[in-house]
Amino acid sequence: MRYLINGETIQRWLCKKCGYRFSETSFDKSNTFQQLQKVDRQILNSLDALHTNCQWSHEALGGAPTGKPKLVQTLAEVKTRPEEARREGTLQSADIKGQLVEYLWYMKKKGYAESTIKSRLKLIKRLINLGADLSNPEEVKRVIAVQPWCERRKSNACDAYTTFLEMQGKTWERPIYKGIQKLPFIPQESEIDQLIAGCSPRMACFLQLLKETGMRPGKAWQLQWTDIDTATRTIRITPEKGSSPRIFHISAKLAAMLENLPRNYGNRIFSAPSMRLDHHNDHFVQQRKRIAHKLKNPRILQITFKTFRHWKATMEYHRTKDILHVKQILGHKNINNTLIYITLAEELFKDKQEYISKVAENVKEACALIEAGFEYVTGEYDDGGKIFRKPKYA
Repeated sequence: MRYLINGETIQRWLCKKCGYRFSETSFDKSNTFQQLQKVDRQILNSLDALHTNCQWSHEALGGAPTGKPKLVQTLAEVKTRPEEARREGTLQSADIKGQLVEYLWYMKKKGYAESTIKSRLKLIKRLINLGADLSNPEEVKRVIAVQPWCERRKSNACDAYTTFLEMQGKTWERPIYKGIQKLPFIPQESEIDQLIAGCSPRMACFLQLLKETGMRPGKAWQLQWTDIDTATRTIRITPEKGSSPRIFHISAKLAAMLENLPRNYGNRIFSAPSMRLDHHNDHFVQQRKRIAHKLKNPRILQITFKTFRHWKATMEYHRTKDILHVKQILGHKNINNTLIYITLAEELFKDKQEYISKVAENVKEACALIEAGFEYVTGEYDDGGKIFRKPKYA
């Protein structure tokens, strides 16, 4: 079926004899000869070269006054207008396939991240399937403009096509699409802990790692045993997407969860090199749905792998009020990508500041509280004790 922009569909046919494709509505059996007369003389002459035993020859259509195979107009037009057939999604020439391979290697040689290469190649293929002629920037603009995509996706499609033109040494007047920035969903810590507790051991370990480090899911998926130092309980993060290298201290709980994982994937912790994160995410969605139904809490359904990164950044800013500290944890190169967590923390904890308080009776206890992240509350008290506090969500 050929799907039109206006929602209509046209049945497409393929001749198994000669390989031509055409639409059901493009011919009229009772008026085929009159249609052929409207075709250019050059096209009519080319009919002699076509298979006389074609499925849509004069035997199939009941004979033709000219004695020539009674091929309809659309068949001849497909032969002379390959670009139109490509727009209809019926022609995937070797030239296009070669350009896609060249495009893939161009991005690899430029040093793009694997996730970027995958997403941009997918968008270029999508544009082709939607009928965009990649040699015509104006046609690509039209195809992108009529799609019911969000501004962010249209901007990503423009990025992909810009790289495609760079590969060919060309430029274009890029349309202006500005993605609308939305505040991500931030769950409560109890909801995150409930989700982790209800998952399988490997999934729970993966989620606990995301919660404590805030690393990108793709990087956590590629983590190796050599990245973990069990003696100091630290994890080294190799830069991804231009981020900064960093080291995280992990809890004894996470260290124990990692130690209990079976080492079935060589040096990789969570998967073999050939396994995809999408497959792991499918299992996560199934377990998340089961847990949300069991706990009768639909908010859990909004938690994704990236939600843990957003939660970690929001909690860190709420605890420290230091945006540079959050930027370092996330590994951002540009602080503008980190500023959103100021808004999230302020809105999430607006008029809801809660503290945990402790009393130190001597210097030793006071030092222990300071090391645990508590701060001294100014004032003298009759019983001689000193009060310390820290945010409840620290």
